[in-house]
Amino acid sequence: MFRRTDRRTEGHGAGPAGMALRLVKVSKTYGSDDSAVRALDEVTFSLASGTFTAVMGPSGSGKSTLLQCAAGLDRPDSGIVTVDGAQMTGGTEAELTKFRRNRIGFIFQQYNLLDTLTVAQNTILPLKLARRRVNRERVRDTLTAVGLGNRLGHRPDQLSGGQRQRVAIARALVTEPSVIFADEPTGALDTRSARDVLLLLQEAVRVHGRTVVMVTHDPVAASYADSVLFLADGRLAGQMHQPTVDAVAERLVHLGDDVMARA
Repeated sequence: MFRRTDRRTEGHGAGPAGMALRLVKVSKTYGSDDSAVRALDEVTFSLASGTFTAVMGPSGSGKSTLLQCAAGLDRPDSGIVTVDGAQMTGGTEAELTKFRRNRIGFIFQQYNLLDTLTVAQNTILPLKLARRRVNRERVRDTLTAVGLGNRLGHRPDQLSGGQRQRVAIARALVTEPSVIFADEPTGALDTRSARDVLLLLQEAVRVHGRTVVMVTHDPVAASYADSVLFLADGRLAGQMHQPTVDAVAERLVHLGDDVMARA
């Protein structure tokens, strides 16, 4: 239903084959002098196209900063971020905004929907902002795929939390992005709605070939991913493939203990 597009034919330099996201020695510090906090410390990793990765770690480990820098919402102090073979770091704010609109999708914990717009209007908003042609049939298909085919004319205040997050997923999918970043997408949902959202993210990866990077504190949510990247003190602290709830929870306990021991 959703078609993959290869934007590496648009004149951007290609990176490693099949790599949707690559960070090389990415660092970010907030504040200065005695109050400086190094949120990311030369983080390097690559994620293959068509994968679902969770990012986890203790409070203050750098999860949110990693997402913001990788998604182009914040600029790292140093290092390189490459999305689908195109380098994102550097350039003007206008160029960065265009880059995000063409290659990146976002799903936030609080949905970030506009209350005055309908479900359909919220879904096509990124296309409008990017001045891209709106394929109404594909928009309907996308909303039907997330279970909202009969809610196109509803406004956010007429939807449940789970339905609003489904709109956010449709909005992220409709632009056919290279990478979808999800920031605690199930944090405001009940257990059943959270499960439905996680299954939709799995489908986006396994059926439609998207790449999803999800920041979460929940081992249950992380267990839906293909792998988990663990952060501690702004550095990578390990990776787990085929995660289970118990294994993730145990690793988080150990990371928390290590952080406390260094404090």
